Amino acid sequence: MESKENNELVTSSRELSVSIAGLDGVGKTAIVNKLLSDEITETYSTYGINQEIVKIDGLNLGLTDLGGKEPFRNSLWESYISRSDALIYVVDATKEEKLDESQEWFVRALKWIKAESPVLVLINTWDQPVNEDVIKSINSIFQSPTNGHPIEFLSISPISGKNIKKTVDWLANTIITNLISAGISVDYFVAYIKTEQGLVEARIRTADDNFLDKGLFPVIRYKFASDDESVLEYMRIGGRQIVTAADSQTSCWLVTTRTDEFKGTNLLMKLLTEFIKEIHGLRVQKGTNLSESDLTSYLIKYMIDNQTFWSETQQPMFEISVIDD
Repeated sequence: MESKENNELVTSSRELSVSIAGLDGVGKTAIVNKLLSDEITETYSTYGINQEIVKIDGLNLGLTDLGGKEPFRNSLWESYISRSDALIYVVDATKEEKLDESQEWFVRALKWIKAESPVLVLINTWDQPVNEDVIKSINSIFQSPTNGHPIEFLSISPISGKNIKKTVDWLANTIITNLISAGISVDYFVAYIKTEQGLVEARIRTADDNFLDKGLFPVIRYKFASDDESVLEYMRIGGRQIVTAADSQTSCWLVTTRTDEFKGTNLLMKLLTEFIKEIHGLRVQKGTNLSESDLTSYLIKYMIDNQTFWSETQQPMFEISVIDD
């Protein structure tokens, strides 16, 4: 597709930015390494910053591991944390003598992080027999100054991998949370899904948007990935963001409301990859007998009743039909 003014086809490479902070030696780098691979690696004090990319469902998340020595806390933390979409703060549960200092810097970090950005406190036990009262005390100490920030706590170990998977899940859920807080409005969604009855087309849209009929077709069309691959693409057309995702059985698109400001692109991509996973799960549940009626009831529940893309006030129109492949 040729690029024109305001019309461009791109593959999104913009990362959701996550800062990982904590005092020196609390295990930040070891946790990052465990997120990247299942191997236990020897780590050293981070000099300045260490930046890595972790991929979740095709989305690139930028992790910034901030050095925990005091000179780096004074010179780097505010700059990076203030630009982050989320904050992970690591506390060493085996060093009770450092908790007051750690909490002091946590309070500073909360002043720097954007108000809508979620915060995750990882309590690193290093697989040591830490008393449960210590864990509860850390929860209490670090909960008190949050000032309305959405905050979660997890006990973790980069040695055994305890709750590493939950950390990844939290990062994924953070994306959805940020999408909602960004106030992105979706005008149109279409999915093409292979069933036992043929190729089913499901459309969900707002009632008063003629641009969708005039400007998007034949741009929007079904295209499926090969067996072991996936499709994830992004376009801008007429002041709208258009995202498509597909595997070998499901192809879907969504279109945002016209706006002068483009935001949440990667978050939209995440929503579509989550939808692909949902349909895959439904297909596994139904086996080879996935039908149009199965999809109808499921899509109404998942997309409309649960307000996956639409608020209660939008009341979108829903159509579903079998089309020629």
